[in-house]
Amino acid sequence: MTICVKRGSMSQSRLIPLLLLLLVACRPPGTVEPVPDGGTGQEPTPGTPPTFTVHAPAEIVSTLPLYRSVHVLLGDGRGFRERLDDSGVVRFHEPIVSGTRDVSLVMVGSTGTVQVKTWLALDGAEVWLPSFMYPQSAIPWTKQGTLSGKVTGAANPSALSVVAVGTGLYGLTTLAGDGSFSIDVRGDAPGEVDLFARETEGPGGKVLRVGLKRDIAVGSGASVSGLEVALDHPVDQSLGVTVAGGFDPEGEASATLQYILGGQLLFSTNASGQLPLSIPAVARTAPFDTLTPMLRVSVGDAATLPGGMVQTAVPVSGTSSAAVSFLNPLRITSPGVGTLEAPARASRSGLVLGWSPDGSAHLTEVELAATIGPGPLDWSVMAPTFITSFTPFALPADIAPVTTIPAGSYRVAATTTWRANVSGYADFFTGSAASSPYEETRTTRLRAYVELQ
Repeated sequence: MTICVKRGSMSQSRLIPLLLLLLVACRPPGTVEPVPDGGTGQEPTPGTPPTFTVHAPAEIVSTLPLYRSVHVLLGDGRGFRERLDDSGVVRFHEPIVSGTRDVSLVMVGSTGTVQVKTWLALDGAEVWLPSFMYPQSAIPWTKQGTLSGKVTGAANPSALSVVAVGTGLYGLTTLAGDGSFSIDVRGDAPGEVDLFARETEGPGGKVLRVGLKRDIAVGSGASVSGLEVALDHPVDQSLGVTVAGGFDPEGEASATLQYILGGQLLFSTNASGQLPLSIPAVARTAPFDTLTPMLRVSVGDAATLPGGMVQTAVPVSGTSSAAVSFLNPLRITSPGVGTLEAPARASRSGLVLGWSPDGSAHLTEVELAATIGPGPLDWSVMAPTFITSFTPFALPADIAPVTTIPAGSYRVAATTTWRANVSGYADFFTGSAASSPYEETRTTRLRAYVELQ
């Protein structure tokens, strides 16, 4: 289109706005508006429900001000990405697709370092990304009561310790040399606590005998005096530990028997040696008959190639023996890896993270992070065990100051996990797969090193 303007037919002040309007109206097809930081420029139709909703981990939402930015990406983020806000929820209005999605969390720290966490093969229209830190609760401060009394049956009263445990309650103990004690119990609400006492010896704190007094009511700041905790359970029993079947690891095993009450660890005993082995225990008579000890056994070392460490944790229902099962060791298949003292060398070009897990596990996690970190770009990935590789992609330049993994020294940390209380990989993304201290678990751990060039 040609516009002819006769000299003097209109003032310059009227001509310039008209020309600008015509230029905008005649913009060539295919011209793309710049995409502002925080999205892909694809605004949904008002009232359109989201096709995919992502809930960020709670620890990221609570520390959001510490980051320059946090974005949620679908796939490589070229098509769909959104900036995370204080709600902790991102809603995508992508075309409805069948199959699974890959989701990444791109976190840019205050110093410009980038941390990426990718979850592969997520199914469903709504997911809760699992936390990668254990939640910490604040210590309650409202005083609910004071408990006082004495521990009896100790050979050496100076080697005693006494604690109060209860749901939502916390005790601050003052202990005298003769075994008498005073405990301020604090919590947000009244309740019941149990008093636990133990006597130890030696620099390692070997437990000799224990005692437990159950169900003491506290509330309104009232005092309860004259309490007696008898050390009536010596650690004079043993629990035999054997391998139930499947993978039978070679090498020295390290075993720990933990006595847990209300989710809190009371005490533990230890043993090491070749499997089968025996570990010290207490008689399962009242009041310890209602406790279910947890047996944890590990074999190997995460930094020992090629298999690293295998671990298992199992609740012990029997009184004399327990059988444990292990996952097969995890292997890193790509890139080539070595030890901290002798790392392998690999090219960044065409970098692929590859692994070989036990197929009975629920998931694999692999992290590529700077040996001395945090690095400019650290990346971790979680996947079901039928997926055995991942290729780190270039991040969108408008959300990350570092878009590809730079050259340098890296640690490759990998784990596989099986949990008794979940049925499959998808359960980890429902928001309700919280772990329990009494849950049977099996894990493998491997830590290796590589120089990327």
